[in-house]
Amino acid sequence: MRFQLDDRRRWSLWYHGDGQPVPLLRDAVVGAWIGDRLVTLGDLEDTASGTRRPPGGDAIVVRGRAAAVYLEAAFFSGDASPAPQAAVTLSVYPDRALPTVKGVRFFHAGEAEILPGEGPLLAHVNGYHSRSVDRVEGISADMGETASHGALGLTRGGRGLALSFDPGEPGEARVRISPAGLDAVSDWLPTRALRAEGDAATMRLSYVPAGDGLDALRALFQPASPVDRERFAAMVVPAGWCSWYELFGNVTEADMIANLEFCAAHFDRRHFRLIQLDDGYQKATGAWDTNTKFPHGHRWLTDQIHAKGFQAGLWVAPFAVTDRSGIPDAHPDWLLRDESGPILWDTREDWGGGVYSIDGAHPAVQEWLYQLARRVVREWGYDYLKIDFLLWATKGVAHYGGRTHAEAYRLGLAAIREGLGGSAFLLGCGAPLQHAVGYMDGMRIGSDVDATWGGIQAPARAAALRSFYHRAVWINDPDCLLVRPPLTEAEAQTWAAIVSVSGGMTLFSDDLPKLPLERVPVLQRTIPVAPVTGRPVGTATGERAIAPAMWVAEGASRWWTVVLVNWEGDPRDVSVPLASLGLTGRRFTAYDVWRDAPLPDVTDRIAATILPHSSLTLGLRAAVARPRVIGTTRHVVQGAVDVVDETWDRATRTLRAGAVSLDDRPYKVTIAVPRGMRPGECKAERPCTITRLKSGHAVLEWQPDPEGRDIAWELSFRPLRRE
Repeated sequence: MRFQLDDRRRWSLWYHGDGQPVPLLRDAVVGAWIGDRLVTLGDLEDTASGTRRPPGGDAIVVRGRAAAVYLEAAFFSGDASPAPQAAVTLSVYPDRALPTVKGVRFFHAGEAEILPGEGPLLAHVNGYHSRSVDRVEGISADMGETASHGALGLTRGGRGLALSFDPGEPGEARVRISPAGLDAVSDWLPTRALRAEGDAATMRLSYVPAGDGLDALRALFQPASPVDRERFAAMVVPAGWCSWYELFGNVTEADMIANLEFCAAHFDRRHFRLIQLDDGYQKATGAWDTNTKFPHGHRWLTDQIHAKGFQAGLWVAPFAVTDRSGIPDAHPDWLLRDESGPILWDTREDWGGGVYSIDGAHPAVQEWLYQLARRVVREWGYDYLKIDFLLWATKGVAHYGGRTHAEAYRLGLAAIREGLGGSAFLLGCGAPLQHAVGYMDGMRIGSDVDATWGGIQAPARAAALRSFYHRAVWINDPDCLLVRPPLTEAEAQTWAAIVSVSGGMTLFSDDLPKLPLERVPVLQRTIPVAPVTGRPVGTATGERAIAPAMWVAEGASRWWTVVLVNWEGDPRDVSVPLASLGLTGRRFTAYDVWRDAPLPDVTDRIAATILPHSSLTLGLRAAVARPRVIGTTRHVVQGAVDVVDETWDRATRTLRAGAVSLDDRPYKVTIAVPRGMRPGECKAERPCTITRLKSGHAVLEWQPDPEGRDIAWELSFRPLRRE
C-alpha cells in the first residue's frame, strides 16, 4: 500500500498489486481539535515534509505549527505481503502553552470514497464493550447513524479493508457511520490539557484483495512480533466450570462442593482445569470477603478445589462499590461523578444497595485495586480472576489528575494486573475493548448466554464477528457452554459445536449434579479445548442474520470440521460449495460427528437438509486410494486432539496411528476402506474390536479405560477375493 498527499495535504491510500493501482480511501483529512477548532494539516504553517525508513516499510512525515501547537502526521506503509498494512499516526506537541485537546480526526470520507467500486459497502460494526452487539450492516441512504468502536471491517465487491486503533492513547476511538459517510475519530473525554511531552494517536489499516472485512481484521490483529505469535499459539485455553448460569446469585458453599465433586468424577482433569465461583458469595459488592452462605471462607474453598486437582477461579466487579461495602461513605472522593453528583448505576439489595463506581486514576483507588488482586491470589488462593462491569470505569465528568476515561481505565487495569502477578489468568467482562489490550489474558466477547435457542444466538454471533481477537490480543471467551433443558439435544449440540470450533474458552455452567446424564457426553466431547481458531463463513452478506450459519476449523493438516447451522424454525435445504469454505480438492470423505457415522463422499459441495433448531457437524478429509482415519468419537473438532502419527505401510497393507489424550469413555475410530480391500487384524496395546459397516468402512472400538491411557494401534488389510 502507498499513501499520497495532495496540495491541501489530504491523504489517499492506494493498493499497488500486480495490476493497476487500486484506491482504498481517498481525499481524507487528518487533524486535531484544539479547543473548539479542528486544526488540519492544511492549516499548518512553517511546514516541513519528508520521508523515513522505519523497520518494515516507508513513511511520509508532515510537520507544522498552528493554534499554538505543532502537529506531526506520519503515514506508514508496510512492505508487500498477502495482507498489506499501513498506519496513520498524529502527534500533537505544545508550542508555548498547553491548550485543551478534544480529540483527533483520522478521516472523514463519503461512502463512495472508501473501497470505491460496484456493490454496497458493508460495515462490520464492533460494539463498545464486550457485551455490546456486533453486526454487519450495509451503508445506505436510509440507514440510521451508528458507530464502530476500536475496530472496523469494511467489505465491497469481494475485497476487505480493516481499521483499528491502538490501546494506550488518550482517547476512545470510533468510526461514526451514517448516510453522510464515515468519520474516524478519537474522542478525548473528558477533554484535557495537552501534556508537556505531547500526545499521539494511531489508526492502523489492513487490506485483503480477495476476502472481506473480517478477513482484513484477522490480518490486522495478528501480532507483528513472531515471539508474540508463538506465545499466543502456545497458550492453553481454559476449560472448566462456572457457578453463574443456573445457580446465579443463589450459589452456596454446598453447591460449589457438589459441582466440584461432579467435575472430578466426570471430566478429565488433565484438560478440564478450572472451578470458578461467580457472583453471590460476597458480603457486598466492594467488600469481597464471603457471606454467610460460605461460612468457611475463601481459603477453605480454594483448598478443596486444589485438593481435587483443579485450579480455583473467582469473579469480582472491581470498579463497583455499594452502600453496604462502606466505601462510598469512607471515600467519597473515590467515586466517579456526573453533573448531579456520584453516579448511581443501579440499586441492588443482593449487592448491598446503591451501586457506584470508583476512579481508576485516583492513586488511592489504584492501591486498593492492587491490594484486592494481591489478596485474591496470595491470601485466598485463587489462580484465575474474572473482572466484570469494567465499562463503569469509563464514565463521569472528570477523573483524578485530569485524566481521560481511557487513561483512568488503563491505570486501574494496570493496578489489578500488577497485584495479580504474572501467573494468574485474568479474564475481562463487560469491558471497553480498545484499552483492555495488553492487560487481559482472556476476554468475554459477547452478551450473556441463556439455556434457550434464542439465548445462544447472540453469543454465537459474537463468537464469529469477534473471532479476529482470538489468539491475537487475548483468548476469546464466547460465554459459558450450557446443554440443559429446555435446550433440546440438537440445540445443545449446536452450541457445543460452535464453542468447540471457535477454539475459545470452554466453561460449563449448568448445575451439573442436576443435569440429565445423557447430556454429559455432549460436554465431554468439547474438552480439551482444541488448539484451533475456526473461521465463520459468509459473515459479510449485509443481511441481518441471527448468527453466522457456517463455521470451518482445520483440526489437523487438511482435516476440517464444518458446522452448518439452521437457526430458523423450518427445515433448511443447504448446498454449500466446498470452495466457499476454503477447501480445495476433488473428493472428500465425510463423517457425521454427533451421530458418529460415515457419510457418502463429498465432491464439489455439501448438500443436506438440516432440521429446525439444529446443525450438521461434519469431519472432512481428502479422499485417498488407501485406508485413512475419517472420524473418531473423542472430540467435536476432528483431528485436533487424539489422532497422531498416522501412517500407511503400502508393502504390508497396514495402517498405523496413535490415539492420545483419551478419557475414560469408550473410544471408536472410523476408517475409510477403498474398494477391493477389507480389514484384517487389529493389533493394539489394549484389546480392540473391528466392525465392518455396510458402507465398507471399518470401525475400531476400545472399551473404557479409567486411566485414559494412550493407545498405539495398527490395522492390517487384505485384498478381497473374487468368488
